[in-house]
Amino acid sequence: MALWALLCLLLVRGAAAVLAPPAAEAPPHGGEGAIDRAGTAFAIRFARAYLEDPSPGALDPYLAAGARIGAGRPPSARGAEPAQAEVVHFSDVGDGRAVVTVACELRDSRTLYLAVPIVRHGAGEVAALGAPSIVAVPAVAGADPERPRPPAGSGAAQIRELVGKFLPAYLSAKEESDLRYYLAPGASVVPLGGALHLHGTPAVDQLEGGEGPRRQVIASARVEDPAGGATYPLAWRLEVRERGGRWYVSGVEGAVS
Repeated sequence: MALWALLCLLLVRGAAAVLAPPAAEAPPHGGEGAIDRAGTAFAIRFARAYLEDPSPGALDPYLAAGARIGAGRPPSARGAEPAQAEVVHFSDVGDGRAVVTVACELRDSRTLYLAVPIVRHGAGEVAALGAPSIVAVPAVAGADPERPRPPAGSGAAQIRELVGKFLPAYLSAKEESDLRYYLAPGASVVPLGGALHLHGTPAVDQLEGGEGPRRQVIASARVEDPAGGATYPLAWRLEVRERGGRWYVSGVEGAVS
């Protein structure tokens, strides 16, 4: 009897295992909280569309109401188109917003990591909040619900000057040591190693209205992919800090433009 009872128990458990819903898939490494499948799928579509044609006309259908994106130029060289893309990081930043890092493998075997800022209201559709940022490695990217505004206070001119010098160096530097002059003590920033070329002078906006020694700013610029010939409007979120009468960069992250 004990043997028959054990067999019945195993049969019941086996049926329950078959009928039970499948376990949720593990999130991409570095993810925070529950993964929004609609959000990750949208981020992949947007990243591919952005690399194929970064013009406002092509990207407007993906943008949230009121979001704007600068003009870009599609790739002119073969091999610069995305071959495949996958989400490698999902960061929920609250208020229906997230930054999704998408690894895009191009047909010429390069890989670009795009931090895509998205928003979703309840069960509504997902939309992009603006231009993505190209980051050196998958990393947590931040977002801020406040609207950017011009840098405030007596340090405004110095902050603009710092960003104007740091961003070209960040794009072109091969080693982190090449950025040491611009970085705060203890800060660590991985440069992009010449993957992109800066066009013009970056626009600088501040995320808070304070005038303290620590600020968060948005650096927006048009950059060119020298391998493919495409130009992209991009934005980076920089943490800057004043020390000894001079301003330094203390961090670089993806940005909501």
